[in-house]
Amino acid sequence: MKRDQQFRYITLAKALRDQIMTGYIQPGQFLLSENELCRHYGLSRTSVRKALDQLQEEGLIVKRVGQGTIVSPDLVISDINPTTTLRILATSPSYFADYALPIIEQEFKRRMPHVDVRIMSLPNQSFHHWFETSRELGFKPDLLFVSDKQYHELQTENSSEFLPLEPVIKDSLAVVYPRLLQGFGGDNALAAPVSFSPIYLAYNPEMFRRFDAPLPRSGWSLEEFYTAAHALTRDTDGNGIMDTYGIALSSAMTRWPAIAMRNGIRFQVDDDSGSLQKSLTAIHDMLFRERIATLVGSSWLNTEVFIREKTGMVLTTAFEQSTWKQRGISFDPLIASMPFGDDPSSLLIANAFMIPQDSENHELAMQFLSTALSENTQMKIGQSNVFLSVLPSVNEFLLSKEDVQTLGLSGSTLDSSLFLHEMLPDLEDTEELERQMALFWVGLESADQLASRLQDIIHQR
Repeated sequence: MKRDQQFRYITLAKALRDQIMTGYIQPGQFLLSENELCRHYGLSRTSVRKALDQLQEEGLIVKRVGQGTIVSPDLVISDINPTTTLRILATSPSYFADYALPIIEQEFKRRMPHVDVRIMSLPNQSFHHWFETSRELGFKPDLLFVSDKQYHELQTENSSEFLPLEPVIKDSLAVVYPRLLQGFGGDNALAAPVSFSPIYLAYNPEMFRRFDAPLPRSGWSLEEFYTAAHALTRDTDGNGIMDTYGIALSSAMTRWPAIAMRNGIRFQVDDDSGSLQKSLTAIHDMLFRERIATLVGSSWLNTEVFIREKTGMVLTTAFEQSTWKQRGISFDPLIASMPFGDDPSSLLIANAFMIPQDSENHELAMQFLSTALSENTQMKIGQSNVFLSVLPSVNEFLLSKEDVQTLGLSGSTLDSSLFLHEMLPDLEDTEELERQMALFWVGLESADQLASRLQDIIHQR
């Protein structure tokens, strides 16, 4: 827990330091208030204050009682030569930006030692707003590092402001999984994915053995899953309250739809009503009838209950798993097949780069993208952590055949998987679905009632 809190405030300190040293926040200008930093970066006030204390010790900021925090008026920022500097705006927090982007930068500088790479981190919750603000202030980035959700928002509102990538880095994109490129525009791609992950089921083999739970087998059934989950659900200290569970279930739209997709649900008008109800019933069964699941409401908690061995299984991603070692996991997690339905598809998430049309260094930006997509760089990223590569050849080299199959990375299986924005292109629809599910998640609305209402919303789109 202590290491995790330290990582959080160090990440924020780095993001603010980047904004100061790139000139995004000028000497004498105010930073966001502590409350705003907590909200934008999703951190506690304690973490925010530790980050600010660190920057104050470095002489970058000055705290003014009753007024706020400003960039030190005496700070001198070296001039940036636009012909030899590559500017990158990166979403934050981002596991890939923290652990893999430095590898890409290192490989790029091996090729282009004369180029200075400046990375500025911006809060992911308001990334579009901060991107537009940076341009108004005269800071023109050469590359944007974004999530698939942010890509969709940017291209929906400003598609003409980004460079089509297929004509300029055609050879690099040719070896990327075609399904991933389709999610970013296909032949008219405005973004190049550099890493991705399906939602998958991870489990703790040591916890399974400790409680004599049958280990997952390839293609295990829902009944076998329930048997194992029941064995993992225990009151270990005898106080009448369960303190370990079979699985953690997240209410986030980036997690639970993976269960529905196993039953053929795509959130479209032609979805089978029985399949949607079946998926929602399975969730209620796990939470309230079988009582083998605990409900989590954030990515942080989703990881926390698993690495602290409070749940034996978790729906997760390679991005999320990349932090587990740093956060103190004491066991080697394994991957199990999803037992929730016969459809092999899953929900996809990804990180990608975009090149703004008004970039002053298109050539350097393209060189950086080519470096990021090279087999050598992708291999180093995969070897350094558990990130999945966008190149089939790298995944097939680094992963076992069983894991490639279980993760759904084979052609036909991956081709049927989807990004959330492909199923729900309008962000307001996603937010409406989340609002409509509030009572369901706490057991105060039945699966059939919710299924009926969700279908009405989908038909009214």
